[in-house]
Amino acid sequence: MNKILLLFAFVVWGFSCTSQKTTDNKIQQFVDDFTADSCFYSAGIGIIIKDVKKGNILAQHNSKMALTPASSQKLITTASALEILGEDYQFKTLIEADGNIENGTLKRNLIIKGGGDPALESKYFESQQNIANRIVSKLKTLNINTIDGRILVDNSYFVPSIPRTWIWEDIGNYYGAVPNAINYRDNMYTLFFKSGQAGSKTKIWKTAPRNTGLDFDNQVVSSEINRDLAYIFGGNTSKLRRIEGSIPQNRDDFKVKGAFLHPEMALIEDLKAELKNSNIRVLNQKSKHKTNRKELFEILSPKVKDIVYWTNQKSVNLFADQLLFEIGQKQNKKADWETGVRSINEFWSTKGIKTKYQNLLDGSGLSHFNAISAEFFSQILTFMYHSNNYDAFLSSLPVAGKSGTLKYFGKDSDIANNWMAKTGSMTGVRTYCGYLKNSKGKPYIVCILINNHHCSSKELNNKLLNLLIHIYNY
Repeated sequence: MNKILLLFAFVVWGFSCTSQKTTDNKIQQFVDDFTADSCFYSAGIGIIIKDVKKGNILAQHNSKMALTPASSQKLITTASALEILGEDYQFKTLIEADGNIENGTLKRNLIIKGGGDPALESKYFESQQNIANRIVSKLKTLNINTIDGRILVDNSYFVPSIPRTWIWEDIGNYYGAVPNAINYRDNMYTLFFKSGQAGSKTKIWKTAPRNTGLDFDNQVVSSEINRDLAYIFGGNTSKLRRIEGSIPQNRDDFKVKGAFLHPEMALIEDLKAELKNSNIRVLNQKSKHKTNRKELFEILSPKVKDIVYWTNQKSVNLFADQLLFEIGQKQNKKADWETGVRSINEFWSTKGIKTKYQNLLDGSGLSHFNAISAEFFSQILTFMYHSNNYDAFLSSLPVAGKSGTLKYFGKDSDIANNWMAKTGSMTGVRTYCGYLKNSKGKPYIVCILINNHHCSSKELNNKLLNLLIHIYNY
């Protein structure tokens, strides 16, 4: 009898193992069929699918291959920011004076000291808008009606720079905005164009703000193509910006956005206008900068968890790179690209996640020289799943068919509301990394990195969607 029970148990165990193996092999077969598509004949593909609770790998393909991640790199930056800075961390902008207040007059200068807050006057944060008005209101509570000196800025927190590995076509355009000690209006200005018949030259008739601090060489022409194909070229070594390409024909008010060289100029312009409207005089008397300054009040940024939310939802490059700088400042007392990257690598190494074979060069993923493996992403996602910061991290990820960069992906399909991931896209690059809750409610980590595919975005989206639906149903 005991032998019969033992044999029965062995058969049941064997059947269970075979069933589990079949399921795993089925998911692997989905991945194999996906990667064998002619669309990926010469592509580099890295894929990993993992049971996040058990930690076992269900399927993979070149999971250790380091590939260009595009904006999926923001997963690493935002996870690092939550872990290193903390979800409640806030940037500070200080409003200072280097003189006393006497009978309603601020003797000497009003100084705005930047602390790297990326959200001042940002369109993503209603609470951070009308900053100039808030500053003036505070000055009124201090009974200041005259500023004897000037409005000055203190940008000493760090020196802004452009990564050497960003391509010429990106630098100067709005998505190429770099971190500054004082960031303002998402470090973007707007050019307003008028266009005529196709082939004719266009005209820039207005800028916002009025004073950009830049000179423009406009070579943009009108086109029958109904898309913005204008590109702004220029870096931080010159105030000249050359604009090439085309915009749609016969437009009176076509907008093209660029990256500020000196975003603090827009803040000063708005502040001076607000001071004038409030009858607070600025006498602009020149005096030497005194070192013994006192703080009048401070402006706090949104919490890091809120900045992380918009960084991932709308893939905001400036926010990601500013978080990188702040990580460098907190960990190694220096806010720049190299120190930020080194600080992130050092942190994850202490958590047992090897960074040796990964190549991080910025926080946003804009550099084509970034190279990250699917396996590395899966390790970060696994760590965050068990972190105290998991809720803040998960809520920042776009949701299929619902929000952010996945709002229209998988809408009305099986994966709608069940696929939460950061996307990445640039020429020849498409990446998806995140969490997929399958039909039985089991959480999977799914990371897919594709470089140099040879099909349209629509075709690729359909192939990716089909793969995810197959995984969801197993």
